[in-house]
This record gives sequence, C-alpha cells and structure tokens, in this order.
Amino acid sequence: MSKQKKFYLLLLSTFLGLFCLNLRSNVVVARSSFTMGILENDKPYSYKNDQNWQGFSIELAHQLEEVTDTKINFKAYSSQEKMRTALKKGQIDFILGDKANFSKSYQSTKAFLYHKNILFTRHDSKTKKLDKMLHKKVGLLKSAQQQALLKELGLKPVVFADPTKLLEALEKTQISAGILSDYSYHALLKAEPTLAKAPTTATKAEENAVLHRISDPNVLALSLSFITHNHPKINETLTEGINELRSTEKIAELSQKYFTKDLTLN
Repeated sequence: MSKQKKFYLLLLSTFLGLFCLNLRSNVVVARSSFTMGILENDKPYSYKNDQNWQGFSIELAHQLEEVTDTKINFKAYSSQEKMRTALKKGQIDFILGDKANFSKSYQSTKAFLYHKNILFTRHDSKTKKLDKMLHKKVGLLKSAQQQALLKELGLKPVVFADPTKLLEALEKTQISAGILSDYSYHALLKAEPTLAKAPTTATKAEENAVLHRISDPNVLALSLSFITHNHPKINETLTEGINELRSTEKIAELSQKYFTKDLTLN
C-alpha cells in the first residue's frame, strides 16, 4: 500500500473516530428523565395515599411526561428551604414555585397557577390594617411561598411547622398576623369552625380567638411556575410542555379537581 493511501485511510479513520465520539457524547448528555422536588404532606399539591404520591403537582408532572416524552421522578422534602437548597445544589431539576422568591440565576416557565393569599389576625388583635403593620412579624407555614411577598410589603416572615403552632404564636402575640393560601385558610376553618364564628355560648377566650381577615389589595396571589437553576435546556422542555397543557385546558381541569376553581386565570 502506498504512503498516500495509508495517509487517506488514517485521515478517514480519524474522522470516523471523532464522529463516533461526538455521537456518544450526545447520547450521554441527552436527558430522558428529570427529578422534581415536592413537599411532604402538602395538600393539595403533593401527599401520599396508600404509599403512592397524589396531588396537583403529581398529576401535572405525569401529564408533562406524556407531552414531553420525559420520565419525571419525585424527591420529597420537609420544607421549602430544604427543597430550594437541593435545587441550588443540582440534586433535583425543578420545583413548583413563585419566581419572586428566586434570584436571576434561576429560570422559570411562564406562571400558570395564581393562588390567592389570605392575611389574618385574631378578633382581639389591636392591629387589623395592613398599613399599621409595617415591620411587624407575620407567620407563614414552612411549606408556603409568601416570603418575598411579605418582605415586599415591609413585613417580617416567621416560619411555623403547622397552623396550630402559628395560631399559638398569634395568641401569645409573638406575631401580629398570619398568612395562608386561600385553600389552606378555608381548610383550617373547616377543621376548626369556632375560628370562623364563636358558638352562642362562647367564652371570652373563644370570642377573642375568632380569626379576622385583613382586607387589602396589596395581598396578591402567588404566581406559580416551574423553577430550574442554571438549566435553560430543562426550562425550555418544561416551557414547551406547559404551553401545550395550557392550550388544551389540562391545567385548568386539574385546578378544578384539586382546588374546586380555575386558578389558571390571573
């Protein structure tokens, strides 16, 4: 074999090698599955029933699997703080959240769920107007996402594990008010009817414990979307999926199922 033929064969084999290497690297980089961060016992978003995850977030993820042809796994956390830390460290790929709570290094889809908040205090509270609460402490749940909203209003967020502990702090005047999503607030009143209206034979303590809603247009809804961290490609896939689900009213249907109202309308 001539030197010229050997040279061309060597050149050809080099190109084939580089092509295969590039093809292999593309296969490795391609993502066939994502991991979504969810919260434990966070009705109606994510909760377990007979060891199986259920809820709005779970069903939405399953619908995303269908339209994006991507498997979505779940990893549960006990608080928003732990879940956000995991997102920042790359331990999970995306979460459902309010973009207002995240810096510019995070990407998000367009908001697709608008959940109203209710700011409240007790009947015996001396402060029942938002404009009188500047720099006051306001309680929220560890699963909640109103931190950025409260800070924007000049209030100090204080996190509690559950509504019972929040109400105890409110009774002891350790906080001036509490904030819950519309869903959580009405679930609380359903579980504890005397917080909505004192019974006829109520004691003074029971009358004082009745909750008082603080009406103010500044207490706006949460704008929920999928949040990623330094993963524009994942965000692109999620955005395409959400856009398709919105166009077919699938998200609105899920909202009706879990919230009994269409929260996709801003």
